[in-house]
Amino acid sequence: MISRSFTESSCTHTAASAPENIAGAVGFAPHRRITSASHGVSAAIWRFRGERVYELRGPAREGIDLVSLALSGKHHHTYFGNGRKKWSRPHPAFHMNLVAAGEHPRGIFRSERPFSYLHVYLPHRLVERVAAQSGVMKAAGSVTLTDPMCSRDPFVENIARQIVREMSYPDAYSAMTIDLLAQHLVVRLIREHSSLSGSITRTERSVAGYRDWRLKRLVEYLEAHVSDDVGLNDLAELVGLSAARVATLFREGTGEPPHRWLMNRRVTKACELLGNPSLSIGEIAQQCGFASPQHLATVMRRLLATTPTEFRAGKLGADIV
Repeated sequence: MISRSFTESSCTHTAASAPENIAGAVGFAPHRRITSASHGVSAAIWRFRGERVYELRGPAREGIDLVSLALSGKHHHTYFGNGRKKWSRPHPAFHMNLVAAGEHPRGIFRSERPFSYLHVYLPHRLVERVAAQSGVMKAAGSVTLTDPMCSRDPFVENIARQIVREMSYPDAYSAMTIDLLAQHLVVRLIREHSSLSGSITRTERSVAGYRDWRLKRLVEYLEAHVSDDVGLNDLAELVGLSAARVATLFREGTGEPPHRWLMNRRVTKACELLGNPSLSIGEIAQQCGFASPQHLATVMRRLLATTPTEFRAGKLGADIV
């Protein structure tokens, strides 16, 4: 059994330095690692082999949130937070757990075969900044990420696969791409895995959970017409409000204006369909409301710093580790 601890004296408190800190604790370097262009976010792939049991401990890190996803290998994971056993179960590939900033972690990993993990290290100030910019944090004053306890989130899985691809085939744009992917990841974590997810503060402000029937109807309509040319006036007529009021309602309820929400939904749907090799990129562009394959490529390049062809190659080339 290998038991390692992170010591305060050997560790700095930045997300960019986290892989070096862990390397010092486990006694080996990450298989791959990458740091974002802003030097605020980093990610690493860790391969564990040679021992049947690994135990990792660390002090609380006020400034870093750690998102951890298993990539390969059948193993059992028991996790303790602040000295309390939180969960213990087999950890399937791409199921996620999270060590929130300020939590003292301890993990015990048992496996007969090698296994690997992706770690994404996020500065907590980034999480707070995104929450503040969305407007949902004003009343709460702070945000804490919550551990999904070894569960699967397909949206996070998709982001993780893109991060792995950037680490596997790095180029001049990879560090910038990590910054963009981290933004998408943080938004998802705040929405679904944080103290603000479905909180009273959030639902009172945004009526989200989509409790406001008008917002719920608008979202359902856009979901059903994701490939159509939908204007703000169309939405206003649908729920009997002014265009300005619809824009405000939508922004407060989702954190985004309608046109940006629809564009992000189109890109998300396109990314899902790119995993189907029987569909051409032209067909996917048409199904998702883009004027042409070139239009889809332009938007994906702007939002994700990749093209449909590159994204499809990474999604279908599934041998990650």
